Amino acid sequence: MDSVSTSTSVVISGVSRGLGAALARRFAALGHPVAGCARDREALDRLRADLGEGHLITVTDVTDADAVERWAGETVRRLGAPALVVANAGYISPQAPVWETSPADFRTTVDVNVVGVYTLARAFLPRMATGGTFVAVSSGWGRNPRGRLAAYTASKFAVEGFTRAIAQEAEELLPGVTAVAVDPGGGVDTAMLATCLPDEHTEYPGPEAWAQVAADYLLHQVPKEPNGASLTVPGP
Repeated sequence: MDSVSTSTSVVISGVSRGLGAALARRFAALGHPVAGCARDREALDRLRADLGEGHLITVTDVTDADAVERWAGETVRRLGAPALVVANAGYISPQAPVWETSPADFRTTVDVNVVGVYTLARAFLPRMATGGTFVAVSSGWGRNPRGRLAAYTASKFAVEGFTRAIAQEAEELLPGVTAVAVDPGGGVDTAMLATCLPDEHTEYPGPEAWAQVAADYLLHQVPKEPNGASLTVPGP
């Protein structure tokens, strides 16, 4: 499969802001039905109004496996089997040495960034269209560690390993379905980046400019890459 047909649905977690919201708007503009989730009801209401009819934007917590399972079932019933699933929901805390990182912050980072990828993989991989691609959003800090961001680094290293493992499982048990980890590439000026790089985040392109390139890359280039690959979105 060289690309995703404009009639097929795209699933994205974490669509209330940042990369997820920008991707949802871009995929919808390209004619794809979008199934998106997040926890911020007001932000989702705004996104739903922007996208219009034909999409499924729901309040779902990616750390709740049962809720994600229900969302996946509803997605397939209403929009059909997705050809692209983007596990994008993420969390990062301000820079601090690990001994100043609270247990609550560490656990939230792991729950959202790792458990959130697991719940989407568990719910959507067996429901994906043949030729579909599961994308786990990773980070350059999931390949090269970053001091003072140990929790985030640990979570993204876990995402990389988890994705390679589920790629092997998909290759054996779900022929035609692939899983890859994708680093957004070079930094994007989002609220998350502002949290960890408060003095630098404005130096990077915004989510909308990034999504213009990223959507095309995810639709047309990623399906050609090897199963289990660690990839990077080209810069805008």
